[in-house]
Amino acid sequence: MQASLTIGESRQRTMVPKQVIGLTAILLTGATIIPVNIGGETQRTAEFAEVVPVTSSITELTQENTVNLKIMEQRSGTEVLPPANVCTLSMIDDKIEKMKLRNEIVSSVLTWEGIKYKWGGQSRAGVDCSGLVQLVYGESGLKLPRTSYEQFRVGVGIPRSKLEPGDLVFFNTNGAGASHVGIYLGDGQFISATKNCVEIQSLDQPYWNKTYRGSRRVIV
Repeated sequence: MQASLTIGESRQRTMVPKQVIGLTAILLTGATIIPVNIGGETQRTAEFAEVVPVTSSITELTQENTVNLKIMEQRSGTEVLPPANVCTLSMIDDKIEKMKLRNEIVSSVLTWEGIKYKWGGQSRAGVDCSGLVQLVYGESGLKLPRTSYEQFRVGVGIPRSKLEPGDLVFFNTNGAGASHVGIYLGDGQFISATKNCVEIQSLDQPYWNKTYRGSRRVIV
């Protein structure tokens, strides 16, 4: 069954899909249409085949969408959660982007494994701990200071139990202060340029556990 609106005596009758009107209502109210599983098949809350007059009320369509959700709950016997609002979706997108950035940093630093250590070095011919961190973060568009002491003042401090891949871990290997820095990889592992080379080690190793100074999160 189709309905239409005649716009003027001399104009053609215009048919506007209900989906278009529904999406307009959704954008104005901050809601979204979500797929719902009913009887093993995915159904949508609006049918593309149906059409309604252009003059249909936005408010009426929004109310109809709410009624449809309730009907779906009754048929499926499963609670249909209310749609996420625009603010929630923005937060999800932001979290996804941060996860991508963390993965990018981890993937990048792993390509340096085995590069020999060189104090003051900042190339694959030789690199030191803070130089490695600065280079890897820089490749992802994040600018960090040159030394581990300065890097220890960047971002926000986090407890060791809350570490996530891409976070910075610091150690006092040369007296007081954060004299050594590495990048956390996950599962208690981190990578840094030691006196031997760029290598992966465990935070639980006695030496690193003893000299652990703190952690910082730059991707916040």
